[in-house]
Amino acid sequence: DNSPNTTVNYPWSNPYKAIFYANSVIEDIMSAEEDTEEDSREQVKGEALLLRAYTHFDLLNLYGKPYKPESAISDRGIPIATQIDIEQKYEAATVEEVYNQIFADIKEGRELLQVEQQSRDVQYRFSKRSAMALEARVRLYHQDWEDALELAEELIPSCSLENLNEATAGDPALVTSKEAIMSLEVIGSYYLNGGMHITSQLLEKYNQAGDKRLGVYFKENGDYYVCKREYGNNARITFRSGEIYLIAAEAAAHVEGRLELAKTRLKELMVNRLTPDYYAEKAVEIDGMNQNQLIEEIANERARELALEGGHRWFDLRRTDRPEIVKVYTTDQGEQDRQVLSKDDSRYTIAFPKEATESNPNLHN
Repeated sequence: DNSPNTTVNYPWSNPYKAIFYANSVIEDIMSAEEDTEEDSREQVKGEALLLRAYTHFDLLNLYGKPYKPESAISDRGIPIATQIDIEQKYEAATVEEVYNQIFADIKEGRELLQVEQQSRDVQYRFSKRSAMALEARVRLYHQDWEDALELAEELIPSCSLENLNEATAGDPALVTSKEAIMSLEVIGSYYLNGGMHITSQLLEKYNQAGDKRLGVYFKENGDYYVCKREYGNNARITFRSGEIYLIAAEAAAHVEGRLELAKTRLKELMVNRLTPDYYAEKAVEIDGMNQNQLIEEIANERARELALEGGHRWFDLRRTDRPEIVKVYTTDQGEQDRQVLSKDDSRYTIAFPKEATESNPNLHN
Protein backbone atom coordinates (compact mmCIF):
# COMPACT_ATOMS: atom_id res chain seq x y z
CA ASP A 1 0.00 0.00 0.00
CA ASN A 2 1.02 3.62 -0.47
CA SER A 3 1.54 4.59 3.14
CA PRO A 4 1.48 7.96 4.95
CA ASN A 5 4.30 10.44 4.53
CA THR A 6 6.18 8.95 7.49
CA THR A 7 6.89 5.79 5.49
CA VAL A 8 9.72 5.72 2.95
CA ASN A 9 8.73 4.58 -0.55
CA TYR A 10 10.29 1.56 -2.17
CA PRO A 11 13.00 2.51 -4.68
CA TRP A 12 11.76 4.09 -7.90
CA SER A 13 13.40 7.41 -8.73
CA ASN A 14 16.96 6.32 -7.96
CA PRO A 15 16.86 3.16 -10.13
CA TYR A 16 15.42 5.11 -13.05
CA LYS A 17 18.05 7.79 -12.45
CA ALA A 18 20.71 5.08 -12.74
CA ILE A 19 19.10 3.94 -16.00
CA PHE A 20 19.14 7.56 -17.23
CA TYR A 21 22.90 7.79 -16.60
CA ALA A 22 23.45 4.40 -18.24
CA ASN A 23 21.52 5.58 -21.30
CA SER A 24 23.70 8.68 -21.48
CA VAL A 25 26.84 6.50 -21.54
CA ILE A 26 25.33 4.11 -24.10
CA GLU A 27 24.45 6.99 -26.43
CA ASP A 28 27.69 8.96 -26.15
CA ILE A 29 30.62 6.71 -25.22
CA MET A 30 31.44 5.46 -28.72
CA SER A 31 31.76 9.03 -29.99
CA ALA A 32 34.48 9.76 -27.45
CA GLU A 33 37.75 10.66 -29.14
CA GLU A 34 39.74 7.84 -27.54
CA ASP A 35 39.65 5.10 -24.93
CA THR A 36 40.42 5.99 -21.33
CA GLU A 37 43.70 4.90 -19.84
CA GLU A 38 41.96 2.16 -17.82
CA ASP A 39 39.17 0.94 -20.13
CA SER A 40 38.14 0.74 -23.74
CA ARG A 41 34.96 2.43 -24.91
CA GLU A 42 33.50 -1.00 -25.67
CA GLN A 43 34.05 -2.13 -22.08
CA VAL A 44 32.36 0.97 -20.65
CA LYS A 45 29.39 0.68 -23.00
CA GLY A 46 29.05 -2.99 -22.15
CA GLU A 47 28.96 -2.18 -18.45
CA ALA A 48 26.29 0.48 -19.02
CA LEU A 49 24.12 -1.95 -20.99
CA LEU A 50 24.39 -4.55 -18.24
CA LEU A 51 23.64 -2.01 -15.52
CA ARG A 52 20.54 -0.98 -17.48
CA ALA A 53 19.49 -4.62 -17.77
CA TYR A 54 20.10 -5.31 -14.09
CA THR A 55 18.18 -2.25 -12.94
CA HIS A 56 15.19 -3.01 -15.16
CA PHE A 57 15.27 -6.57 -13.76
CA ASP A 58 15.16 -5.34 -10.15
CA LEU A 59 12.36 -2.87 -10.90
CA LEU A 60 10.36 -5.54 -12.71
CA ASN A 61 10.59 -7.87 -9.73
CA LEU A 62 9.35 -5.15 -7.41
CA TYR A 63 6.60 -3.49 -9.43
CA GLY A 64 5.77 -5.91 -12.24
CA LYS A 65 3.54 -8.92 -11.85
CA PRO A 66 5.34 -12.18 -11.02
CA TYR A 67 6.52 -14.00 -14.13
CA LYS A 68 4.15 -16.67 -15.43
CA PRO A 69 4.92 -18.19 -18.86
CA GLU A 70 1.26 -18.43 -19.78
CA SER A 71 0.42 -14.77 -19.11
CA ALA A 72 3.68 -12.79 -19.29
CA ILE A 73 2.77 -11.40 -22.73
CA SER A 74 -0.19 -9.56 -21.19
CA ASP A 75 0.75 -9.10 -17.51
CA ARG A 76 1.67 -5.56 -16.54
CA GLY A 77 5.35 -4.90 -16.07
CA ILE A 78 7.15 -1.57 -15.73
CA PRO A 79 8.13 1.31 -18.03
CA ILE A 80 11.15 0.54 -20.22
CA ALA A 81 13.65 3.38 -20.48
CA THR A 82 16.21 2.98 -23.26
CA GLN A 83 16.64 6.52 -24.54
CA ILE A 84 17.05 10.05 -23.26
CA ASP A 85 13.88 11.85 -24.27
CA ILE A 86 12.07 13.96 -21.70
CA GLU A 87 9.05 14.16 -24.01
CA GLN A 88 8.44 10.43 -24.36
CA LYS A 89 5.48 8.82 -22.64
CA TYR A 90 6.55 6.24 -20.10
CA GLU A 91 3.89 3.57 -20.02
CA ALA A 92 4.15 0.17 -18.39
CA ALA A 93 5.28 -2.52 -20.82
CA THR A 94 4.27 -6.15 -20.37
CA VAL A 95 6.39 -8.49 -18.27
CA GLU A 96 7.59 -10.33 -21.38
CA GLU A 97 8.49 -7.09 -23.17
CA VAL A 98 10.65 -6.06 -20.23
CA TYR A 99 12.38 -9.44 -20.17
CA ASN A 100 13.01 -9.18 -23.92
CA GLN A 101 14.71 -5.81 -23.39
CA ILE A 102 16.76 -7.19 -20.50
CA PHE A 103 17.95 -10.14 -22.61
CA ALA A 104 18.81 -7.85 -25.52
CA ASP A 105 20.89 -5.59 -23.26
CA ILE A 106 22.66 -8.57 -21.68
CA LYS A 107 23.51 -10.04 -25.08
CA GLU A 108 24.93 -6.79 -26.46
CA GLY A 109 26.69 -5.96 -23.20
CA ARG A 110 28.37 -9.35 -22.92
CA GLU A 111 29.65 -9.09 -26.49
CA LEU A 112 31.38 -5.79 -25.66
CA LEU A 113 33.00 -6.68 -22.33
CA GLN A 114 36.73 -7.30 -22.24
CA VAL A 115 37.49 -7.57 -18.50
CA GLU A 116 37.22 -11.12 -17.14
CA GLN A 117 36.98 -10.13 -13.46
CA GLN A 118 37.14 -6.65 -11.97
CA SER A 119 39.77 -5.98 -9.31
CA ARG A 120 38.51 -5.72 -5.75
CA ASP A 121 38.64 -1.91 -5.62
CA VAL A 122 36.19 -1.64 -8.56
CA GLN A 123 34.29 -4.88 -8.01
CA TYR A 124 31.02 -2.94 -8.27
CA ARG A 125 31.52 -2.78 -12.05
CA PHE A 126 30.42 -5.48 -14.48
CA SER A 127 32.89 -8.03 -15.83
CA LYS A 128 32.53 -11.08 -18.04
CA ARG A 129 31.97 -13.27 -14.97
CA SER A 130 29.37 -11.02 -13.36
CA ALA A 131 27.57 -10.57 -16.69
CA MET A 132 27.30 -14.35 -16.94
CA ALA A 133 26.03 -14.49 -13.34
CA LEU A 134 23.40 -11.86 -14.17
CA GLU A 135 22.15 -13.80 -17.16
CA ALA A 136 22.07 -17.02 -15.14
CA ARG A 137 19.86 -15.33 -12.54
CA VAL A 138 17.57 -13.77 -15.12
CA ARG A 139 17.24 -17.06 -17.04
CA LEU A 140 16.32 -18.80 -13.78
CA TYR A 141 13.56 -16.29 -13.05
CA HIS A 142 12.36 -16.58 -16.65
CA GLN A 143 12.26 -20.39 -16.23
CA ASP A 144 14.76 -20.97 -19.03
CA TRP A 145 16.08 -23.91 -17.04
CA GLU A 146 18.57 -25.31 -19.55
CA ASP A 147 20.08 -21.90 -20.31
CA ALA A 148 20.36 -21.06 -16.60
CA LEU A 149 22.02 -24.41 -15.93
CA GLU A 150 24.51 -24.01 -18.78
CA LEU A 151 25.56 -20.56 -17.58
CA ALA A 152 25.88 -21.61 -13.94
CA GLU A 153 27.86 -24.70 -14.87
CA GLU A 154 30.27 -22.60 -16.91
CA LEU A 155 30.84 -20.38 -13.88
CA ILE A 156 31.16 -23.02 -11.18
CA PRO A 157 34.79 -24.04 -11.84
CA SER A 158 35.81 -20.48 -10.93
CA CYS A 159 33.43 -20.18 -7.94
CA SER A 160 35.29 -20.81 -4.69
CA LEU A 161 33.23 -21.30 -1.53
CA GLU A 162 33.88 -20.17 2.04
CA ASN A 163 34.07 -23.23 4.30
CA LEU A 164 32.39 -22.06 7.49
CA ASN A 165 33.89 -25.00 9.37
CA GLU A 166 37.27 -23.29 9.08
CA ALA A 167 38.22 -20.71 11.70
CA THR A 168 39.52 -18.30 9.04
CA ALA A 169 36.29 -18.31 7.00
CA GLY A 170 34.27 -15.10 6.91
CA ASP A 171 30.81 -14.02 5.87
CA PRO A 172 30.51 -14.97 2.18
CA ALA A 173 28.73 -11.70 1.41
CA LEU A 174 31.72 -9.48 2.13
CA VAL A 175 33.65 -7.68 -0.61
CA THR A 176 36.77 -9.45 0.64
CA SER A 177 35.23 -12.93 0.44
CA LYS A 178 36.61 -15.47 -2.01
CA GLU A 179 33.00 -15.89 -3.16
CA ALA A 180 32.54 -12.32 -4.40
CA ILE A 181 31.88 -11.96 -8.13
CA MET A 182 30.33 -8.49 -8.07
CA SER A 183 29.85 -6.18 -5.08
CA LEU A 184 27.40 -3.34 -5.64
CA GLU A 185 24.53 -3.40 -3.12
CA VAL A 186 25.03 -2.84 0.60
CA ILE A 187 23.29 -5.77 2.28
CA GLY A 188 22.64 -4.32 5.72
CA SER A 189 22.06 -1.08 7.57
CA TYR A 190 22.13 0.38 11.06
CA TYR A 191 18.35 -0.04 11.18
CA LEU A 192 18.44 -3.67 10.10
CA ASN A 193 21.16 -4.60 12.56
CA GLY A 194 19.93 -2.51 15.46
CA GLY A 195 16.17 -2.34 15.19
CA MET A 196 14.76 -5.56 13.75
CA HIS A 197 14.24 -9.08 15.07
CA ILE A 198 14.72 -12.15 12.90
CA THR A 199 11.40 -13.92 12.40
CA SER A 200 10.78 -17.38 13.79
CA GLN A 201 9.78 -18.48 10.25
CA LEU A 202 13.35 -17.88 9.07
CA LEU A 203 15.13 -19.17 12.16
CA GLU A 204 13.19 -22.43 12.05
CA LYS A 205 14.73 -23.21 8.64
CA TYR A 206 18.18 -23.59 10.24
CA ASN A 207 19.38 -26.56 12.24
CA GLN A 208 20.39 -24.92 15.49
CA ALA A 209 23.37 -27.20 16.14
CA GLY A 210 24.45 -28.15 12.64
CA ASP A 211 24.18 -25.03 10.45
CA LYS A 212 27.21 -22.79 10.76
CA ARG A 213 25.43 -19.88 9.04
CA LEU A 214 23.25 -19.32 12.08
CA GLY A 215 26.21 -18.01 14.07
CA VAL A 216 27.65 -16.08 11.11
CA TYR A 217 24.44 -14.30 10.12
CA PHE A 218 22.63 -13.81 13.45
CA LYS A 219 23.21 -13.33 17.18
CA GLU A 220 21.03 -13.58 20.25
CA ASN A 221 19.77 -10.37 21.82
CA GLY A 222 17.64 -11.12 24.85
CA ASP A 223 14.63 -13.15 23.77
CA TYR A 224 15.30 -12.57 20.08
CA TYR A 225 17.84 -13.06 17.33
CA VAL A 226 19.07 -10.00 15.45
CA CYS A 227 21.20 -9.50 12.37
CA LYS A 228 24.93 -9.98 12.92
CA ARG A 229 26.01 -9.37 9.33
CA GLU A 230 28.19 -6.35 8.65
CA TYR A 231 26.91 -3.23 6.95
CA GLY A 232 28.86 -0.55 5.15
CA ASN A 233 31.28 -0.55 2.25
CA ASN A 234 32.78 -3.94 3.12
CA ALA A 235 29.39 -5.67 3.20
CA ARG A 236 28.31 -5.36 -0.41
CA ILE A 237 27.27 -8.16 -2.69
CA THR A 238 25.49 -8.53 -6.00
CA PHE A 239 26.61 -11.96 -7.22
CA ARG A 240 28.61 -14.57 -5.33
CA SER A 241 29.55 -18.22 -5.58
CA GLY A 242 26.88 -19.54 -3.21
CA GLU A 243 24.09 -18.22 -5.42
CA ILE A 244 25.66 -19.76 -8.52
CA TYR A 245 25.57 -23.22 -6.92
CA LEU A 246 21.92 -22.66 -6.01
CA ILE A 247 21.07 -21.55 -9.56
CA ALA A 248 22.73 -24.69 -10.93
CA ALA A 249 20.90 -26.89 -8.44
CA GLU A 250 17.45 -25.39 -9.07
CA ALA A 251 17.81 -25.28 -12.83
CA ALA A 252 19.10 -28.86 -12.97
CA ALA A 253 16.19 -30.03 -10.82
CA HIS A 254 13.83 -28.79 -13.54
CA VAL A 255 15.73 -30.33 -16.46
CA GLU A 256 14.87 -33.90 -17.37
CA GLY A 257 17.63 -36.32 -16.49
CA ARG A 258 19.69 -33.86 -14.39
CA LEU A 259 18.30 -34.59 -10.91
CA GLU A 260 21.57 -36.14 -9.72
CA LEU A 261 23.49 -33.07 -10.84
CA ALA A 262 21.03 -30.90 -8.88
CA LYS A 263 21.68 -32.98 -5.76
CA THR A 264 25.44 -32.79 -6.31
CA ARG A 265 25.50 -29.00 -6.59
CA LEU A 266 23.28 -28.59 -3.53
CA LYS A 267 25.49 -30.88 -1.45
CA GLU A 268 28.66 -29.12 -2.65
CA LEU A 269 27.31 -25.91 -1.15
CA MET A 270 26.02 -27.54 2.03
CA VAL A 271 29.28 -29.30 2.89
CA ASN A 272 30.80 -25.83 3.27
CA ARG A 273 27.97 -24.56 5.47
CA LEU A 274 27.11 -27.45 7.79
CA THR A 275 29.05 -29.28 10.47
CA PRO A 276 30.47 -32.59 9.22
CA ASP A 277 28.05 -34.68 11.30
CA TYR A 278 24.98 -32.75 10.20
CA TYR A 279 26.13 -32.69 6.58
CA ALA A 280 26.48 -36.48 6.56
CA GLU A 281 22.90 -36.75 7.79
CA LYS A 282 21.62 -34.13 5.34
CA ALA A 283 23.42 -35.68 2.35
CA VAL A 284 21.63 -39.00 2.91
CA GLU A 285 18.32 -37.15 3.10
CA ILE A 286 18.98 -35.28 -0.15
CA ASP A 287 20.06 -38.43 -1.99
CA GLY A 288 16.65 -39.95 -1.23
CA MET A 289 14.58 -36.99 -2.46
CA ASN A 290 12.33 -37.01 -5.52
CA GLN A 291 12.10 -34.00 -7.81
CA ASN A 292 9.39 -32.12 -5.89
CA GLN A 293 11.08 -32.70 -2.55
CA LEU A 294 14.40 -31.52 -3.95
CA ILE A 295 12.92 -28.34 -5.43
CA GLU A 296 11.37 -27.55 -2.04
CA GLU A 297 14.69 -28.22 -0.30
CA ILE A 298 16.53 -25.91 -2.73
CA ALA A 299 13.99 -23.16 -2.02
CA ASN A 300 14.60 -23.56 1.72
CA GLU A 301 18.35 -23.57 1.16
CA ARG A 302 18.06 -20.31 -0.79
CA ALA A 303 16.24 -18.82 2.22
CA ARG A 304 19.01 -20.00 4.55
CA GLU A 305 21.98 -19.15 2.34
CA LEU A 306 20.85 -15.76 0.99
CA ALA A 307 19.18 -14.41 4.14
CA LEU A 308 19.07 -10.60 4.21
CA GLU A 309 20.87 -10.29 0.87
CA GLY A 310 19.60 -8.21 -2.04
CA GLY A 311 15.88 -8.95 -1.82
CA HIS A 312 16.34 -12.62 -2.75
CA ARG A 313 13.71 -13.94 -0.35
CA TRP A 314 10.97 -11.56 -1.49
CA PHE A 315 11.75 -12.25 -5.13
CA ASP A 316 11.80 -16.02 -4.49
CA LEU A 317 8.41 -15.90 -2.78
CA ARG A 318 7.00 -13.95 -5.72
CA ARG A 319 8.33 -16.27 -8.41
CA THR A 320 7.28 -19.50 -6.69
CA ASP A 321 4.08 -20.18 -4.74
CA ARG A 322 3.42 -16.74 -3.14
CA PRO A 323 2.38 -18.25 0.21
CA GLU A 324 0.39 -16.69 3.02
CA ILE A 325 2.64 -14.76 5.40
CA VAL A 326 1.53 -13.82 8.91
CA LYS A 327 3.59 -11.50 11.09
CA VAL A 328 2.78 -10.33 14.60
CA TYR A 329 4.15 -7.02 15.87
CA THR A 330 4.15 -5.46 19.30
CA THR A 331 2.99 -1.85 19.14
CA ASP A 332 4.41 1.00 21.23
CA GLN A 333 1.43 0.51 23.52
CA GLY A 334 2.38 -3.14 24.07
CA GLU A 335 -0.50 -4.52 22.03
CA GLN A 336 -0.24 -7.28 19.42
CA ASP A 337 -0.81 -6.25 15.81
CA ARG A 338 -1.31 -9.11 13.33
CA GLN A 339 -0.57 -8.47 9.65
CA VAL A 340 -1.48 -10.99 6.94
CA LEU A 341 -0.34 -11.29 3.34
CA SER A 342 -2.73 -13.82 1.82
CA LYS A 343 -1.68 -16.53 -0.62
CA ASP A 344 -1.38 -15.00 -4.12
CA ASP A 345 -2.14 -11.62 -2.56
CA SER A 346 -2.21 -8.76 -5.08
CA ARG A 347 0.32 -7.01 -2.83
CA TYR A 348 2.98 -9.46 -3.98
CA THR A 349 3.20 -6.85 -6.73
CA ILE A 350 4.16 -3.59 -5.04
CA ALA A 351 2.05 -0.63 -6.18
CA PHE A 352 3.74 2.07 -8.21
CA PRO A 353 4.67 4.76 -5.67
CA LYS A 354 2.77 8.04 -5.57
CA GLU A 355 5.86 9.91 -6.72
CA ALA A 356 5.56 7.97 -9.98
CA THR A 357 1.79 8.03 -10.57
CA GLU A 358 1.35 11.69 -9.61
CA SER A 359 4.02 12.84 -12.05
CA ASN A 360 3.11 10.41 -14.82
CA PRO A 361 -0.59 10.07 -15.70
CA ASN A 362 0.29 7.19 -18.08
CA LEU A 363 0.97 4.94 -15.12
CA HIS A 364 -1.81 3.23 -13.24
CA ASN A 365 -1.86 0.45 -10.66
